[in-house]
Amino acid sequence: MSWIHFFELMCYAIVVLMLADCVRKKDWDALYTFGTAALVGFIMELMAVAATDIYHYNPEFWLNLGRQPNQFPVFGGFMWGGLTVYGIRLAKRLRFGTVMTCLTAGMLIVTMDLLLDVAAIRLDGGFWVWEGRAINLSVDTHLFMSVIWVNFLGYMIETPAVTYLTLQKERKVHSEDVKGQLLSMILIAVLAVIVTSLGSLIALGLNKLTNDWFSCLAFVLLWIVLAALILRRLWVLRMPVRRVRDWDLPLLIFWLCMYGYCLAALVHLDIHTARPLYFAAGILFCLVTVYLCLADNKEHLHITHEVRRDSHPVTEEE
Repeated sequence: MSWIHFFELMCYAIVVLMLADCVRKKDWDALYTFGTAALVGFIMELMAVAATDIYHYNPEFWLNLGRQPNQFPVFGGFMWGGLTVYGIRLAKRLRFGTVMTCLTAGMLIVTMDLLLDVAAIRLDGGFWVWEGRAINLSVDTHLFMSVIWVNFLGYMIETPAVTYLTLQKERKVHSEDVKGQLLSMILIAVLAVIVTSLGSLIALGLNKLTNDWFSCLAFVLLWIVLAALILRRLWVLRMPVRRVRDWDLPLLIFWLCMYGYCLAALVHLDIHTARPLYFAAGILFCLVTVYLCLADNKEHLHITHEVRRDSHPVTEEE
């Protein structure tokens, strides 16, 4: 089986596992979040491939929406939903305030994407193709190993926007209010698309003025600051690993599949020998994410005085 089709099947499988687990737990808020993020993903991607001419997807995926060359693989929209739900779940374990929880969810997704995108454009002719971009491992202000920086910056706009609107909705709309939830899904999707589109247009415009410096510097600085804050919080909380019987297996399987595929693909492409520090960083990102999957953040755990001073903590149960 090709790498492209294996990834497609894997994504469908882990999303189905996630949805089944949400239904089993009657976690209706997570299901609505999934639907909202998936809707945003479909709209944004179909708009992007049709309007920008920056990239197009490989037509070899089994299930696609739209006509060539502006098609978008169906699993991609579902993965937007799955990544958002499980990005939020991990971010809440750090008990940040609302804004930092939203940024952390985006950070967790984009950090994995730093590995996935580099591999994806090289496997089986590319999951997608950046128009006019040579494939190499150079890193400069224009490209990160042949991926444009504004692609990563977009994740840091879209996911926090959806997450923020979703968390606000959860406080105001009861999970059993089906009509209210469906209306909120549509409203949040529209608002998130507007915010992301405006953010991306501004970033692209500033890129033209600065010869691509803006997106590169904006993303790198934001990533470094968030990484420092997250690592500091991990050190302060020092959450123990849960007992095996308490592990959230669908969550763990989801992230292990994503990182496992990325790391295996980098080895297959021999990028692990060409860029060993990058590959080592990928392993570190994987380990931190797995730790968050297994970490126990129950309210009865000891929290230091420094954490208690956080004025608006967000717990996993909220």
